[in-house]
Amino acid sequence: MTNYGLVENCKKLAAANTVYMWGCSGQKLTDSLISAKAAQYPDRFSAARQIYLRLLASEKTYYACDCAGLIKNYLWGGFGGPLHYSAATDRGTESMKKASKISGKTVSLPEIPGVGVYKKNHIGVYIGGGRVIECTLGKRGDGVVVTPLRSGGWTEWFFIPGIKYPGYGAAKKKTVKSYAEKIMKFLKRTDIL
Repeated sequence: MTNYGLVENCKKLAAANTVYMWGCSGQKLTDSLISAKAAQYPDRFSAARQIYLRLLASEKTYYACDCAGLIKNYLWGGFGGPLHYSAATDRGTESMKKASKISGKTVSLPEIPGVGVYKKNHIGVYIGGGRVIECTLGKRGDGVVVTPLRSGGWTEWFFIPGIKYPGYGAAKKKTVKSYAEKIMKFLKRTDIL
């Protein structure tokens, strides 16, 4: 499980027909999945949303996901294949970020594809070149979408637990941290912050 594999998997989901659905990790959208998740999370599925989801399910080409589910899809087997649940990697947005050993503020985001990006109650995957893949519901879309990093309101970045970052592991932690510190010093000196 590498950062590059995560990015490729996220790109496959972004190219597919997806819809945001709380508690899902890239499963095929079906009536039974909608019923199960609506019963499990009744506050997250209004009657109108359920009708809309069932309409999409009738097309038999949609996949359901939420923001943490975008990452869990890769950890549990990847898009298009059978998903194998793992309690060890079943983390929500906040617990996924807290379990990270390497993180920083967005102003110090390293140019490393597959780094997680975070803002309160939401995460995405930085894919490089100032772009993020996220699963969202709102003004940026409904499902897995590619969005500009700058317009997302992201506050922090982190190495996603369970993902290997070749060349950027624990041995590089000091390098990433010192790079972030240098950027912060420069920004303070130039009165940008």
